Amino acid sequence: MYRKGVSALIINKNDEFLLVNLESFEDKYFAVPGGGIEQGETLENAAYREVYEELGIAKTSLQFAGQSNIPIKFKFKVIKMNHDSKDYEGSEKYFFGFRFIGADNEIKPKDGEVRAYKWASFVQLKDYLLFDEQLKNTQEKIKEIFTDF
Repeated sequence: MYRKGVSALIINKNDEFLLVNLESFEDKYFAVPGGGIEQGETLENAAYREVYEELGIAKTSLQFAGQSNIPIKFKFKVIKMNHDSKDYEGSEKYFFGFRFIGADNEIKPKDGEVRAYKWASFVQLKDYLLFDEQLKNTQEKIKEIFTDF
């Protein structure tokens, strides 16, 4: 069974993407904001909620730019995720794109979950998205949602 989740590709006016370094990661590893879907929640609402929970960014500071048509499935090396008393063999991520129209000073990483955040250009993503297939999958979804890449 795969746990459904969302990933939020957030781009600023300088064409940089918002990345997070989670407390559960080593310092050099980053990801795009996201997480699991709560019961009864739409995919889009889950994306807005996760961005707010992880970074304090309100929905009013995000302009919807698009949604990927096909999720990306990640298979865990070991069945290890236990959520809602279920064991998951992987995660199925749905990607959403947003333009950040707020101010950087409203970004407040959640204590105990997000160690740091950074803005990175499309080219710089290779320096931060270091997990297996993460860079390829993220760049693929960026090109699908933001057609100017």
